[in-house]
Amino acid sequence: MINLDKKIFKALSNSENGEVNANTVFYYSQKENIISAKYDGGEIIKGNIVGKQLKNGDFDFVYLHINKDGQLKVGKCLSTAILEDGKIKLFEKWQWLNDDMSSGTSELIEIKRLSKQNETKN
Repeated sequence: MINLDKKIFKALSNSENGEVNANTVFYYSQKENIISAKYDGGEIIKGNIVGKQLKNGDFDFVYLHINKDGQLKVGKCLSTAILEDGKIKLFEKWQWLNDDMSSGTSELIEIKRLSKQNETKN
């Protein structure tokens, strides 16, 4: 199974009703099947993720963030991970749990480690 511990991701694509974009960076941690992450950038000022890895290897999590408009957004997501060219890709099906309750899809890709300063985000 794919492990997300100390992995960093950015978005490749997102549905129009999503707020994550190519400037949003995700910093994941994983201990056993428990997942957590922090994210920021683009339209997101500060975000957090918590969830678990399922027995089939998928990731089930909830997220919340505050955007540049000062809105608090909450959602849930089911992610499927694959290895492609030595990098992890996450294919995500998500839904807002507030506001319009709409849903969408996104794709994230693992990126190389950033500066030492950014490693402390998790």
